[in-house]
Order: sequence, then structure tokens, then C-alpha cells
Amino acid sequence: MLSVHRHQLALNQQAYAARLGVSQAYLSLLESGQRPLTPKLQAKLVKVFGRNPNNLPLEMANEPMDQDTLAGTLATLGYPGFAHLKKALKLNPAVLALECLRKANLDVRVVEALPWLLSHYEQMNLDWLTREAKVNNLQNHLGYLASPHLKALLDQLAPARLAEEQALCRSDMPQVLRRRLRDKRSPLAAHWNMLTDLQSS
Repeated sequence: MLSVHRHQLALNQQAYAARLGVSQAYLSLLESGQRPLTPKLQAKLVKVFGRNPNNLPLEMANEPMDQDTLAGTLATLGYPGFAHLKKALKLNPAVLALECLRKANLDVRVVEALPWLLSHYEQMNLDWLTREAKVNNLQNHLGYLASPHLKALLDQLAPARLAEEQALCRSDMPQVLRRRLRDKRSPLAAHWNMLTDLQSS
């Protein structure tokens, strides 16, 4: 995904490598996946490009992020509900949204932060986020949380809406709770086939 980020900034490999303080050959290895993006280099990316988090690379973590890291990253991006937490990595908001949604079971406080993230960073790369959500079958989750904040995102997700009913960020939800939520969920949650009592707006 570094190559995607570099092209978004309209930089050639030599110029991008120079900003990161690495050789063009090393950057080529990073872009082709032959070398890992180290924590030190991630920190350098934030330092060089991180004034606006939307300019950070669209790079998913190799390993799923734990709940504390996700919460700390939300704090780093300014989520008021986690202002008391120790700051963590600074990530592109689109990457953070997808990192949260791809967790099978997510702390409810983190789930509650996602509508804020999507509305606060509405200039995020929606094409990338939509594409990756579809690849991971998360378009219903994202569509529900984005409503009504991001019409452009909803327009891209609506044609790919899944018919399968899903529990929002809680795959281990007991059947009794699933039945209760099915009867009491909002019309918006029903539209996106989501079992949740979280209000997305």
C-alpha cells in the first residue's frame, strides 16, 4: 500500500524514499512486500506525512490490532471519549475504521467511537475503504455506521449490501440477544441487516 500512498501524493520512488530517509531500492522492496514496514519506519511516515491523518498510508497491519491499541489510536486521532487513554499509533482514519470492523468482537466503547471517526474524518479515502470493506464482507457494518454521515460512501455501499444478517462487531452474540435485537432494532439497522441497538447517528 505504500505505492498507493506514494501515487496519491504524486511522488516518484526517489522523492518518496528521500522523504523517508531510505534508499530507492529499499523503498522498492517495501512496496513489493519483500521487506516489512517496521515500527520505526511507521513512526517516520507519521512524522513526515502525518499532519493530516488522511495523508497517511493505506496500510493494514499484518496482525490484528488489540482492543487497547485500537482505543489508543482513536485517542491519538482526537476521539474525546478516549482522551484519558495513552496515545498509540497514528493511522489513516480509513485504515483504523477497517481495523476495528474486521475484529470479530469489539469493545462496545470502540464501536460507539466509529460513527465519530467516519464523520470527523469525512475526507478519508472512501474508494479504498469501500473496496476493502467489500473484500472483507464488512459493507453492511460500514454502511450502518456511516449513515447518515457520508452519502458518497453510502452510494458506493448500497448496491453491495449483503442479505445475510450480522451482529455489529459481535460475532459471539447469544441467540436470545439476537432475537431481542431483531425485534427492537431501528429501521436503519434492519435496512443494513445489522443486529445492534447502537444508534449510528
